[in-house]
Amino acid sequence: MLSIDPKRLAERLESLAQIGAIQTTGVCRLAFTDLDLKGRDFIADIFEQLGMEVRIDAIGNLFGVLRGTSDLPAVMIGSHTDTVGTGGKYDGALGVLAACEVAERISESNTTCPRTLIVASFVNEEGVRFMPDMMGSLFHSGAYSLEKARSATDSEGVTIGEELDRLKYGGTDTLDDFDVGHFLELHIEQGPILEDSNLDIGVVTGVQGLSWYQVDVHGATNHAGTTPMDRRLDAGTATERLTTKLRALPSIHPDLRLTIGSLAFEPGLINVIPEHVRFTIDARHPNFEVLASIDGEIREILSDETHCQVQFSSLARVEPCVFSAAVVEAVRDAAVGHDLAHTDIISGAGHDAHILNSSYQSGMIFVPSRGGISHNVTEYTSPEHVTAGANVLLSATLELLGRS
Repeated sequence: MLSIDPKRLAERLESLAQIGAIQTTGVCRLAFTDLDLKGRDFIADIFEQLGMEVRIDAIGNLFGVLRGTSDLPAVMIGSHTDTVGTGGKYDGALGVLAACEVAERISESNTTCPRTLIVASFVNEEGVRFMPDMMGSLFHSGAYSLEKARSATDSEGVTIGEELDRLKYGGTDTLDDFDVGHFLELHIEQGPILEDSNLDIGVVTGVQGLSWYQVDVHGATNHAGTTPMDRRLDAGTATERLTTKLRALPSIHPDLRLTIGSLAFEPGLINVIPEHVRFTIDARHPNFEVLASIDGEIREILSDETHCQVQFSSLARVEPCVFSAAVVEAVRDAAVGHDLAHTDIISGAGHDAHILNSSYQSGMIFVPSRGGISHNVTEYTSPEHVTAGANVLLSATLELLGRS
């Protein structure tokens, strides 16, 4: 059975992690920065060393093409190399570098594949500096326009268009001449399930959907010492009533994950009754119908507040997805073939594969994250699990390519 070169993959992971290295083990490569470009160039150099055809689209998505022997639909594998501000060296990068390793092992083993293999590194998956996240795969799938992408601004008012032009980051290539049939992404789990169960591989069957809200509660400011309790329009007290009801929803709906992620008081003074509170809601569930029902309950809770005025708006809505049965089965077969302990799992976080599932038959492979930690400088996946995940990616990819 063909296997990856673990030493080569480990060395590349370490080399890429030095681009934007922070706090000894951390990485910061925010999208559309000089360091992000340097990381992308590192991947492009690998493509060129492997003799792959390098393509860069208008938003900067990077593709390496290893042509097959037929015009059958191509197989795409990959992930992203941008990070959060205090990220680790595995999130995203593992998926891209393992995909490079798969292409290299296929090439150097002289394995003949009917289908073309495309390795992808999508831009701005994290959405930290520029919203929305997963922008590169959204653009690639046709769900986000170049005009919108170029006009997106960061906190300093700099646009993506300005950065694309400054860095000479974007290209003029497309993949329009290829019929892509499948997409497969290797990623760290970013959760504790695999580690807690002492498992090697997560066979990802789908991604839960999410619904984000911004809520503004309006009361009236007044003196904290002189205003009787029954005479107050306290936006803070109204917010407490709302968040208590919202946080009770997961006890009603199994598998619901609900988070009040940010909460800010105005004027934010110790001796002043708050007149305005803004908070956010992040609700996630793997079932489409249940998530829609939860949306209705959230809106009902927010609308039922009568003491203070409540305004709310939807910030984002991403529907749950079910991955391709063919891709899921290829991953499961690969885990069995390598004698790796595995289980079916649903992703709690969004990924490029989630977006691309609407265009291609998609799937994912998870490997354990120590302590369930990610988006953190202490993020860690053992060399054994890195190798296991890359070997499953290689075997599953070969099955999808229909090697001969």
